[in-house]
Amino acid sequence: MINHISIAVNEPERVANFLAEIWDGRVYPFPPVPGGYFVIADDGKGTAVEITPAGTILVPGEGLPDESDLEASTEEHEAQFIKSEFVPRYVATHLNINTQKSIEEIREIAKREDWRVLVCNRGGGLFQLVEVWLENSFMLEVMTPEQTQRYVEITDPAFMEAAFADALSQSHPVRPEIPTLPAELNLIG
Repeated sequence: MINHISIAVNEPERVANFLAEIWDGRVYPFPPVPGGYFVIADDGKGTAVEITPAGTILVPGEGLPDESDLEASTEEHEAQFIKSEFVPRYVATHLNINTQKSIEEIREIAKREDWRVLVCNRGGGLFQLVEVWLENSFMLEVMTPEQTQRYVEITDPAFMEAAFADALSQSHPVRPEIPTLPAELNLIG
């Protein structure tokens, strides 16, 4: 399970409120970053997104604490959010979330913000999602309950093994020195 992710946007409060509406979640201040927000999905799992102002980056701290003292103060060694001069228009990072909302509700909320929104059939129709471009620069994939159910089905290891059997056999060939178990054998534990 992914607990949370941080994203940087131009209008953190606006994006935080949008995400909270999609999730039926809540928005809180994010003290480590002035002008940042913490959006909680209110799903009972702690799922959240930290939303920071554009140009915010994470850098590692310096040095390391005493490894034998797990209760030691680590603040001076921890990662820090800092402001950078470099603000990319687009990034490879994106986020896929689920919602209880319908496709039409997602479209309506995104269109109200004047953000690009479209229903996508990924993998030639293997699964579907709603692509929302936050501020028209950060891709958020939103899945309805039905779309999430299909996503869970196709990410099941048994489905993945069957779907990628040829590719796996070429990139991860069975080594002859490692015995293989018969396919019909089912081991538990």
